[in-house]
Amino acid sequence: MDIEVLRSTLEQANLAALGFGFLTGFVFSFNPVALAAIPVSLAYVTKAQETRKAVVLGGLFILGMIVTHVLLGLIASLGGQWVQKLLGREWGLVLGPLLILLGLLWPGWLKLRLPIPAIPIKSRPALSLWGAFVLGIPFSVAVCPFCTPALVIMLGVVAGVGSLLFGVTLLLAFALGRAVSILLVVCVINK
Repeated sequence: MDIEVLRSTLEQANLAALGFGFLTGFVFSFNPVALAAIPVSLAYVTKAQETRKAVVLGGLFILGMIVTHVLLGLIASLGGQWVQKLLGREWGLVLGPLLILLGLLWPGWLKLRLPIPAIPIKSRPALSLWGAFVLGIPFSVAVCPFCTPALVIMLGVVAGVGSLLFGVTLLLAFALGRAVSILLVVCVINK
């Protein structure tokens, strides 16, 4: 899938862009990292549970993913509106170099070292409804390196358009595409 085609299609802010967002989320979710992580993450959430509770916990895991993507779309839209009001229509002069910088960081051509303090965390099984939901949050952005470039482009487009409705629905379509792919993988594994 050509990244330039993705960007130009998404900039149109119409139903085709939403369909393309869904298709992008669906297609980009079929990669070795996500395909290996989906069963492990869902098994972690649903193991040793009766079927009904496992389905609820798995659904909340997926809902955590969806809510995270929708919130990212909301934040990017609001940020785009704020920057457009602050800088006017020429704010692309700021966004362009930032996206170029992110593009150079992604393949490792530029290194950015941030002093991140170690936070001691003791892991516990996600047996509660809240735990399953919360586990879906990092999964939505951290476990899909193939999805990240598409997600960054979508967030950039959403910020550029500056429409709250478009930002939320585009990222919802992307998240639903990822959710459908997860459900397909789970159905195939359980057969």
